[in-house]
Amino acid sequence: MNKKIYGLMALGIATGFWACGSGDIIKPDTNDNYMMMDTGEGGSVRADILNTVNCPECFAGQAPSSSSVAQPPQPQSSSAVTPPPVGQSSSSRTVKSSSSVLSSSSVNPFPPLGSSSSANPTSSSGGTNPGKGVIGTCAPTKAIVDKDSAVVWKFTRDAAVDPQQLMGATFNWSMPGATPATASATGANGLSQKVQYATSGVHTATVVVNMGAAAYTVECDPVQKNGEEINGCKCSTEATSVDYTATPTASWSVTGCTSGAGPTFSYEWDGAPGEATFTKTFTAAAASYAPTLRVANTDNTVINVTCPAIKVTEGPEYTIKAKQQDGAIPLPAGETLVHVQVPTSGQNCVIFCQTTWNAETEGKLDMAVGDQEKSGAFNVTVDLPISSCDDDDLKFTLSAPATCGVQ
Repeated sequence: MNKKIYGLMALGIATGFWACGSGDIIKPDTNDNYMMMDTGEGGSVRADILNTVNCPECFAGQAPSSSSVAQPPQPQSSSAVTPPPVGQSSSSRTVKSSSSVLSSSSVNPFPPLGSSSSANPTSSSGGTNPGKGVIGTCAPTKAIVDKDSAVVWKFTRDAAVDPQQLMGATFNWSMPGATPATASATGANGLSQKVQYATSGVHTATVVVNMGAAAYTVECDPVQKNGEEINGCKCSTEATSVDYTATPTASWSVTGCTSGAGPTFSYEWDGAPGEATFTKTFTAAAASYAPTLRVANTDNTVINVTCPAIKVTEGPEYTIKAKQQDGAIPLPAGETLVHVQVPTSGQNCVIFCQTTWNAETEGKLDMAVGDQEKSGAFNVTVDLPISSCDDDDLKFTLSAPATCGVQ
């Protein structure tokens, strides 16, 4: 009879009482904390429902299938973080973010975003060392959040921590300035918190994870809560390629920014405060480079603005070595730097470029070579001083890919 009761209890729990996935654990109603089970012999027995939920998948980064049957806890690996036995002195551990947190009242309007919280825990009191490495990290799911959007703080366990141990852990969240400002939950329900902030700027959070007699404090990476929107910002540059051995600098500018918070903007280029124009000095070749630009306004709003990339070369990217079609080379649309090393005679040298007449080019080629500009149906020539064609660098700007040479 006992075997029959235990079998029915296991079946009842596996088929309808517990569910785990997407961070939520469904618990039985507090008023229904037991069930009556038929013994099959004309009687019944009361079976208490366990309040302990066994759901390691909730902490391992994947949700179990709906048909999963809860299994008993497995032996812990030697690498898992093990809380000290009850009765020993509690160990308090603090895991700090590697970024330096700025308050919303800081002079620098740009918070450090996207940094990692990975760091070794440091003991703030005596006690047994619960394990190696960190217990986990904490960060917002989005580093920059719009004015009316919620912020989701998320704790991510370290790989060395056994998911089974977090099932009974208590997560105590502190989120100054948020609604709610504090929260406490056990198990999978404590892994994240969704809150709202009424004020714009940089906000932080802390979660204390209690496992047995050990407490771990994990400081979260900051979140940027934007205020009044910034619109219309455009980053541009006149260069598409640069030969750093001849012209080592290139400049970008940001224009068109508007905001209801007023005309005051701040700019950050490649992580350093600057003005609306940024100049970069190159000392090496690069297949592609674009500065990282962030714009802030007086209402603590920060946005990322995409800048066009340029190619940095060591010397000219292309070379014309012979006259006529023998020396003609294909050039891409846009700006390129071409070295012309064709000895010429006479008063002028003639640069020619020709493209294919098709729907893309619409039978028109715009070309600028040096300080000369010309347009044509599909082929264009430009007369330059003879000194420009004898071992010199020329900047070509084409509206479409073309084959160019020296007549």
